[in-house]
Amino acid sequence: MNRIIAGLALVCAALLPAASEAAPSIAVDCDAGAVTAGDEAPNIHGHWDFLMIPRGTLSFGLMSIGFVGADYGGSLAPARTAPVVLRKVTLAGKSIQLIVASREGDVRFDGKLSAKGDFMCGTVTYHRGETFPMVAQKRPSTYQSQPQAQRAR
Repeated sequence: MNRIIAGLALVCAALLPAASEAAPSIAVDCDAGAVTAGDEAPNIHGHWDFLMIPRGTLSFGLMSIGFVGADYGGSLAPARTAPVVLRKVTLAGKSIQLIVASREGDVRFDGKLSAKGDFMCGTVTYHRGETFPMVAQKRPSTYQSQPQAQRAR
């Protein structure tokens, strides 16, 4: 697991309250950096380690994002549950939205990418409006996929 995510996990685990206390939370601020005209959209293809705390329980896992034609798609595999499909990935500048298919309906992540496009943070919105913070960091890889702008539909 990536060092930053592992470090966040250790900090969160150390701060877990007793059963009678409030649920744990993480406060993360992604500095996406300035977007300038002509900037190419970051290539988010790859494996990402993620951490979130839904309903007071630490949730770690692996997110895999790849190309399906000219668009992104992928999967999210939390450590404690079965994998789910990332059925829609929308990238607009440094803003990112992920739509996760689930039995109860769509789960949405709205976030920001770091200036280098290797870190994202934001909010997960569950079916009934519950929201939770989530952070993800891209694993280093030597594989370089074709930029999204060059992919045919």
